[in-house]
Amino acid sequence: MILDFKIREILNLLKTELSSNVESETIEFKGYRDERALHNSKELTEELSALANAEGGLVIVGVRDESGISGVDQLSGIEVVDELQTKERLQGRLRPNIEVNVRNIEFENKNYVVIKISKRRDTLVTTSSGKACIREGRSSRPMSPLEIESAVKSLSSYDWTAEELDIDSLSSLNLQAVESANTDFCTRRDISTPLDNASFLEAIGATKNGRLTKGGLIFLGKPGLIHKIAGEFEFRFSWKRSSGELLINDVWSDCIWNSLLRAKENFNKCNSTHEFKYKDQKFSCPLLDSVAFHEAYLNAIVHRDYSVDGMISVNFCEGKIVITSPGTFYGGITAENIAKHEPRHRNKALARILMTYSLVDRAGMGVLRMGLGALRYGRSLPRFRETSDSVEVSMDAEFFKTPIVVRALDNIEDYGLPELLILNYIHETGFVAVEEIESKLERIAESPWHSVTKAVNKMKEVELSANNSGVVVRVVSPWKAFFNVSRLFRPSNNSLKHIALYSYLKKHKDASNSDIREVVGHAYASQTSKFLKDAKYVARKGSGTSARWHLSRGT
Repeated sequence: MILDFKIREILNLLKTELSSNVESETIEFKGYRDERALHNSKELTEELSALANAEGGLVIVGVRDESGISGVDQLSGIEVVDELQTKERLQGRLRPNIEVNVRNIEFENKNYVVIKISKRRDTLVTTSSGKACIREGRSSRPMSPLEIESAVKSLSSYDWTAEELDIDSLSSLNLQAVESANTDFCTRRDISTPLDNASFLEAIGATKNGRLTKGGLIFLGKPGLIHKIAGEFEFRFSWKRSSGELLINDVWSDCIWNSLLRAKENFNKCNSTHEFKYKDQKFSCPLLDSVAFHEAYLNAIVHRDYSVDGMISVNFCEGKIVITSPGTFYGGITAENIAKHEPRHRNKALARILMTYSLVDRAGMGVLRMGLGALRYGRSLPRFRETSDSVEVSMDAEFFKTPIVVRALDNIEDYGLPELLILNYIHETGFVAVEEIESKLERIAESPWHSVTKAVNKMKEVELSANNSGVVVRVVSPWKAFFNVSRLFRPSNNSLKHIALYSYLKKHKDASNSDIREVVGHAYASQTSKFLKDAKYVARKGSGTSARWHLSRGT
């Protein structure tokens, strides 16, 4: 919030001081004649970019340059502007779309427009045309290419949630939330003697040497104080039927601990147990996967950008749950690599607090657990999307593929990600290339091929098979009808030889003709030559006796 008394002090000073003497690294004056001139000024956008890339600051509109006039004439004022429209126009000209505060302030019967922008420590702020500016003393200018390179390199992985606050820790927190979280913490850690609140806060990292961090404040703080000190962080949960009927529309502001409980309560209202029969057997399962929702919601909380105001929203409608959080992807993560990329935490202090409760996985397996939950229902893997100012994850809900659910329920303890991937791939199709399964397992398995073979050996529904095109996992005949498969995969007569070769190359990377002849058990070298010529999944490097064979796709 812009402090009116501070602005009035500055304006009062301008009655006797030249504006050039009052301007500083954090204060800039502009003398636009009207609202239209303010909106059309490219110079103003560059000033805001410069301030955001330095220490942040204020632009006060309605103060003319003192050149050639007396000091009192500097205070020209400006008409009252539409604060929301002005804010939106300015934000639309900055990249990323960061928070800009715009206020009309009256001083001695004249209006002034005060624009406040905060320092960004995690990214450079540019104009929409891509110009990055910097504040230098009392003036602003575009950065040179070398300055941009240096500035980008100096951007540390700034952790907003680690900032320490100069406020009393215990009186700033929601006592009910603290006691609830404390009890849960002691239960999780099997601590028989309850911790006093100060020790508990230090143990989870909400305080550091007795000083409350921003992460601790937003985790357990009072809503009003969170708003005042940290920003406007809202939550929303809506449930709408396809008919348009709105069953839940819950919007609130609170600490993270209470918000997790509230979101879970809303989720449980949406969920129900479904009873069904398949092949004369009775089964039951919840329509919505609570584990997948928990992981997605925690992912939104721990990775959102807390340096900007905004809302984490859950929208459940037409068989889909969409969770949106402010901020873009961080640390090289994208929508395409999120399932495989090493975890990166923008909010490290907050992440450590949530890790203490095992709410967030230290190994970054949350996205994979979301996928695991989806696969148990025969649903698509979660879909991530980045917009200009938020990240969205969309998950299928309510519908499920009965054969997959039945096998997942029958093997709830035994079937992990490899087995569930196989079930999803072979449902109605009858087979899947092992390379496709391996590509999904690269993030979690040191040897995806070993994981596939181990899964196949465990499962009675499938087996390895092969032809000249490669190795597949296929449904075995007794399970054809169960998985609604119309036609089984037909292996070649050399199926076992192809499997043996594929396995050998997975282990040893490459092999000579003589190696392969021994692996596949041919009596004559000519048989091996023809076998390799027909195999489409291998490639040769070199010629003659020095030739080596390797898998043409994958490693």
